[in-house]
Amino acid sequence: MTVMGFVEEELAQMWAEILDATDVTLGSHWQALGGRPEAVRTLADRIDEELGTRVEPAGLLDAGTLEGMARLVRGAMAAGKAATAPAAAGAAGPRAGARPERPALSFAQQRLWFMQQIDPETTLYNVPTVLRLRGALDRDRLGRALTALVARHEVLRTTYRASSGVPHQAVAAPGEFALPYTDLTVEARPAGEAARVAAEVGAYVFDLAADPPLRAHLLRLASDDHHLVVTFHHIAIDGWSVEIFFRELGELYGDPGAGGAPVLQYADYAGRQRERLQGDTLDALTAHWRAVLGDDPKALAVPTDHPRPRHRSFRGAVATRDLGPELTALLREFGRAERGTLTMTLLAGFQALLAGWSGTEDVTVGIPVAGRTRPELQELIGCFINMVPVRVGLGGDPAFRGLLARTRTALLDASAQQELPFDKLVEALVSRRGRDFLPVFRVMFSFLKERSDPVFAGLEHCSLDLTGPQDTAKYDLSLYAQESGAGVALTLEYDTDLFEPETATALLAAYEQTLHDAITFPDGPVLDLPAVRFRQSGTERNTHRDR
Repeated sequence: MTVMGFVEEELAQMWAEILDATDVTLGSHWQALGGRPEAVRTLADRIDEELGTRVEPAGLLDAGTLEGMARLVRGAMAAGKAATAPAAAGAAGPRAGARPERPALSFAQQRLWFMQQIDPETTLYNVPTVLRLRGALDRDRLGRALTALVARHEVLRTTYRASSGVPHQAVAAPGEFALPYTDLTVEARPAGEAARVAAEVGAYVFDLAADPPLRAHLLRLASDDHHLVVTFHHIAIDGWSVEIFFRELGELYGDPGAGGAPVLQYADYAGRQRERLQGDTLDALTAHWRAVLGDDPKALAVPTDHPRPRHRSFRGAVATRDLGPELTALLREFGRAERGTLTMTLLAGFQALLAGWSGTEDVTVGIPVAGRTRPELQELIGCFINMVPVRVGLGGDPAFRGLLARTRTALLDASAQQELPFDKLVEALVSRRGRDFLPVFRVMFSFLKERSDPVFAGLEHCSLDLTGPQDTAKYDLSLYAQESGAGVALTLEYDTDLFEPETATALLAAYEQTLHDAITFPDGPVLDLPAVRFRQSGTERNTHRDR
């Protein structure tokens, strides 16, 4: 997947409209897409109007690419906050330099470490991947590329030890990365055996105190068909980092001297995060989120098919559905006319459905954000991702146009205030008595751009499979919407202790119908749309609600 934050999505839409371009990516260049220097002024005016940030046209032109412009805009947004909020004053980025003997974990890492200690046998935080390589693979060259990549990024050779219960990072010296190899060509069913080994590697139980946070195994299915199975622990990786890992692996496979070690390492970022998130900075961020959510915010309680168990098992399953090219194009067009991205339009429809299903006018959904708000973090491997609550009220019988505007405002606000780690937000706002395993929100929404596969010199084709085990659920419901060609592929991950498969399937059907009806009748009360009043047959009498 190509990862874009909210600012990048807004800029991409502006580019698409101003340049009449259809394929705008992070690497797209303004002038290469036909952008004239004088049109940059129009872009600057749009940024000022829609994002509330003034950026000089000359600076945008110098930045050139969408990614470069996004960095410039984020910097201007941060500078604007610095002028009005003590939290942003002196917000220097992380710096490489001397570290303490026992570097601290980032806040995201600390939570993952803690959860692994609670259940040492869990594989819930594993990130399994399979890279399919078609062509004449040089196994030794691949092994050297892996060794170089692990040497380049310290976080891939870091373990996590605890002294008096306080974890710290222990970075191992670079060394040869051992790549186990199995020839499956003698098997009757090589593909089946490859799937078995991939599942086995994916289910590896990491000992964070002793194991580096990745396991790899190379499988040969035929002379021109190999699978590289790599499983990471989330403590060292996020979705953005997976892309960096395999892109750089391909570059190092083609040229051992490609690139170089990043100026910063993840431990530098973790140390700076700890230094920054205290005092006035922490107080200002906390005050903002308290104003948005209130004290002791309650998670949305959607109707369930079964009572909520006392202890979560994390058992889950998935249901899928595709939004076709025609509906997707209409959703894009409607969003563009309302100054909203496809992400915002899809989320607004989901919020309407959740409100109608739950019988509430107050919907909070968790959204993953990249957490890479500074240029020096863009190419680092590590766990930067953060979850932010997006709260939207549906009081006053809004039409879908109005709901989309509310969603747009809430998303941009959450993006601008994403620096507060979710655990710190919970610690500050949720009372211990009201705290459960899923505070603030139990429903998650994620929009993913279409994925670009890595390139390996001399190979005919490479494809990356990021689909992990589909029998777990971190939240009650998680809706993933991923661009797929001209359409959108929907995957709904649901907790099987709470929901039956029929409910998940019906919910996706109601979601598609909600989106269709919402843009067909955008000026009537959105909660009056028939599909929004989602009720599976029999749900009324079988519904359970949290008390």
